[in-house]
Amino acid sequence: MTLKKTAARAVATSMLGLAGLGIGAGLAQADPHTPMPPPPPVPGMTGPGVNAGTPGNPLPPGHGYLPPPGHGGPMPQDRIPFTATPSWVLAPVVPPMGTPPAPPLPDWATGMQVVWNPDLGAWGVWDMQGSAFIRI
Repeated sequence: MTLKKTAARAVATSMLGLAGLGIGAGLAQADPHTPMPPPPPVPGMTGPGVNAGTPGNPLPPGHGYLPPPGHGGPMPQDRIPFTATPSWVLAPVVPPMGTPPAPPLPDWATGMQVVWNPDLGAWGVWDMQGSAFIRI
């Protein structure tokens, strides 16, 4: 009986000692040593003939969700509205030396006037109906 008591006392003492040293404490709360693996790749839509967004709306080849260059119209951040027609539209300003020549008129800007905006230092078109300068 004394052998069993001694063995039990030794086990209890060693457990208290190990708990006091912190061995085994906090293992359940530890973060993983490595980051989680990335999610598996999802195959993307490719090539002509796939339905992007809605059925019957195929992607143009090589452009993702964007239309071919020059066919999408101006971006909202390129449109700069004015309350009155600026003087550089009424009397066109000569761009400074070293400025690249005026770019060709995009498809969406047919009939608009190409002007140099000296305030922005950029070529663009003047939209008479919207009273806005659109950078090109």
